[in-house]
Amino acid sequence: MKLQGKNVVITGGSQGIGAQLARQAAAAGANVLVVARSADKLRAVADEVGGRWLTADLTDAADVDGIVERCLGELGHIDVWINNAGLETTDAFTAADRSSIRAVARLNLEAPLLLTQDVVNHMLGRGSGHIVQMSSVAGALPFPGLAAYAGTKAGLTNFTETLRIELAATDIGLTVVSPGPVDTDMWDRLDTGEGFNEPALKRFRLMQFLPKLDPVKVAKATIDAIEHDRRVVRMPARFNGYHYLNNAPRRLVEIALTGVKLELPAAPATAALSAADAAPPFEKLWDTDNPPSKKWPLYTRGNVGEVFPEVV
Repeated sequence: MKLQGKNVVITGGSQGIGAQLARQAAAAGANVLVVARSADKLRAVADEVGGRWLTADLTDAADVDGIVERCLGELGHIDVWINNAGLETTDAFTAADRSSIRAVARLNLEAPLLLTQDVVNHMLGRGSGHIVQMSSVAGALPFPGLAAYAGTKAGLTNFTETLRIELAATDIGLTVVSPGPVDTDMWDRLDTGEGFNEPALKRFRLMQFLPKLDPVKVAKATIDAIEHDRRVVRMPARFNGYHYLNNAPRRLVEIALTGVKLELPAAPATAALSAADAAPPFEKLWDTDNPPSKKWPLYTRGNVGEVFPEVV
C-alpha cells in the first residue's frame, strides 16, 4: 500500500521509534496522527510532520475502548494502524512490582489486541487496510530481566500470525516488526551497567549479540514493509535464524490450512461506539416526536427541533 494520501495512526508516537515512524510516514506522503500520553511531545512531533495528535493512556481500558473512534473522528477513516506503544521490565520477574507487570501486559498485549479488533473491523468495512505490530526479538528469544516483556511480545507475534490466517481471504495486510536492541530511552533504561540483568548483558556483549539499531532505520524498514506488503521486519540480520526457527511451526500450520475457507462473522459490539450508537433508548415526550435520524444532524425533538434545536 503506497502511503501517499493515506491516513496513518501511530500509537506511542511521541518519541523513539514512534516519532521516527511519524517522520517517515509523513515523508512518504501520509496524513499522520500520533497517539500517546504526553501532550507536549505529541504536539511537537505532529507540528514537525504536519500531522495531528491525540492523548490517550493505553493502559486505561476506557482510553483503549475509545481511541479508534476518536481517531476516526479526526481522520474520517484509517488506512494504516501501527501498534507501537510499549513498556519494558528491567528486574527479575520474582521481584517485579505487580503494578508494573500489569501495566506491561496491558500496554504491550491487551491494548494491541483490542485496538486491532476495533480497527480491523473498520478496515474490513472499507475493504482494505494495513496493521503493524511492533514486537521484538525478545518475542523469539529469552532475555533475563525481560520475562514479562518477552512474554507479551511473543504473544503479540503469535496473535498476529494467527490473525493472518483468519484474514487470509481479505485485503487486510499485517506486518510484525521484530527489532533487536534499539538506541532509544527504553534500551538506556535496560543497559545501565548494573542490576539483575547485567551478568547476562555482559555475556551477550562478548558474543556481539547486542548491536544497537538506529531507530531511523527501523522506522524506514517498517514504512517500506507497509508499502510493499511485507509480512515481517527483522533486524539485525544476524537474528534471522532464530526468527525462522521460532516461526516455523506457525508457517507449517498456515501451509496446512491452505485452501480452507473461513467465513468471518459479523463484528461484535464494542465500547468504541459513536455518540448516536451510545445514546439511551428513545422515549417520546410529545405526540409529534419521532426517533432520532442520522439524516438530520441537527435533530433534537419534533419537527421544530430538526431545524432549530436551540428552541427546544
